[in-house]
Amino acid sequence: MRIGRILRSTPIVTLTALLSACSAPVPHRGEEIGLVVLISVDQLPAYLFSRYDTLYQHGLRRLLQQGGIYTDATHDHALTWTSAGHATLVTGVVPARHGIVANGWLEVVDGEGRHVESVDDDGEQIVGVRGKVGMSPRNLLVSSLPDWIVATDPESRVVSISGKRTAAVLMGGKTEAGYVYYFEDDVGRFVTSTYYRAGYPDWAQRFNDEVLADFYSDSVWECQVPSAARKLAREDDADYENGGKNFNFPHAFSAEVTDDGDPETFYDWWDHTPALDQATLELARAAVAALSLGRRGHLDYLAVSLSQLDRVGHYYGPLSLEQLDAILALDQALGGFLDYLDAEVGAGRYILAFTSDHGVVELPGYRRAQGSSGREVTASEQRRAYREALEAAGTASDEGREAAIGALERLDFVADVMTIDELTDPTSPDSFIALYQRSYSPGRVAGALAREGLVLRLAEGMHGGPEPTTHGSPYLYDRNVPLIFFGSGIERGTVGAPARSVDVAPTLAELAGIPYPADLDGRALIRQ
Repeated sequence: MRIGRILRSTPIVTLTALLSACSAPVPHRGEEIGLVVLISVDQLPAYLFSRYDTLYQHGLRRLLQQGGIYTDATHDHALTWTSAGHATLVTGVVPARHGIVANGWLEVVDGEGRHVESVDDDGEQIVGVRGKVGMSPRNLLVSSLPDWIVATDPESRVVSISGKRTAAVLMGGKTEAGYVYYFEDDVGRFVTSTYYRAGYPDWAQRFNDEVLADFYSDSVWECQVPSAARKLAREDDADYENGGKNFNFPHAFSAEVTDDGDPETFYDWWDHTPALDQATLELARAAVAALSLGRRGHLDYLAVSLSQLDRVGHYYGPLSLEQLDAILALDQALGGFLDYLDAEVGAGRYILAFTSDHGVVELPGYRRAQGSSGREVTASEQRRAYREALEAAGTASDEGREAAIGALERLDFVADVMTIDELTDPTSPDSFIALYQRSYSPGRVAGALAREGLVLRLAEGMHGGPEPTTHGSPYLYDRNVPLIFFGSGIERGTVGAPARSVDVAPTLAELAGIPYPADLDGRALIRQ
């Protein structure tokens, strides 16, 4: 049985004033563009996307054949985490300016440091779910693409849907009237926050009550990769995957989860399979239909962040057979979604950007087998090493601080230790420090030693997350991502010139014919 179902073939007044003082409006090409679409695939490094090029037959093939493809696209910040990446894509500025420096950070308020999660907001609630902290974009310091659209036309509609709360909220911008939904595995439903609305519209309620049940009817993830294509992935018997357990197909809920009395355990298992991406795109279809996106004489915005490659990749690795299966399932689902947009909105009436929030490093076990550097540094090993280094040197004086930094840099998994002074020094010639400077916002410091005012760069190939592999580094395997623009007025073909994730928002704004701030870090790659 195949898991899931293949899809069917800033306040507006203030922002308006800001935009009027920024870039001049771009000439609008009549009324032909009705919808701006931004699709981000969580954890899709460029090396993995290109590796399986010959296998794509549906949505990814169409994007590659009909889109403008930027083969040298990077995130130009060091802390390549989900929240930072998505915020960068929609704002056109680096984390140092938009403030979402990581998934979570230490924030100094009234001289006291406290941990902050990027979109958590205890002043809001998850609608219809007791005991869950609400969410909002209040930590986002700047305006974004959906905000620029609404500032230009207050009748525009903003929709942002994802498997993850961070992606859904941040890609939706700051617009309070947005339709923002993410999958909450505590309850097995797509939910929203009171920041946006007090209840669920009929179409979202109906999706949760009726459509999701069809997705839940399968509880086995079987491999659908053709036999001839499996050689492009690793063998399906690597015991360094998934913590050394359940690393072979098929993956069955009944076999892999022993505590199956609580529905929450099923939802948590299910949302680590390709089925959630399929459900996310199905909900996006429901939004397009119910809200008449792109067909009302106004410019609407739809963001979709697909989360499954990240969840599969963390546990099985980017070159695993599981990840290849997930990518091919994504290819098919995207094909159906693009066909739907053609039929519902019109093939020439929408523009779309396809990219990713970050990449990933291959599993340390595989890297060692290939003769590359890298190992997993456990959380306990890190804590012990950091504590011993700091205690041995002390940090009460400048000399003690320098001694602590020296002790930390002698650890085999640490490449560099940076101080806040270094992160605020614009004259530094170090290219790595420049990347970390773009991931530092005054008063917001991320990392294990944030309370000490220190920021670590792990050695290449090393990682310290709880999963078998992760991202978050300044190395190219984490920063280099696909970037394709697709739709009306976009020239097909490959572009070798460098592009950056900060270029996505201004490019879409330019293509849609709306004004955008002149002081962005990014630029429009395509001009009309």
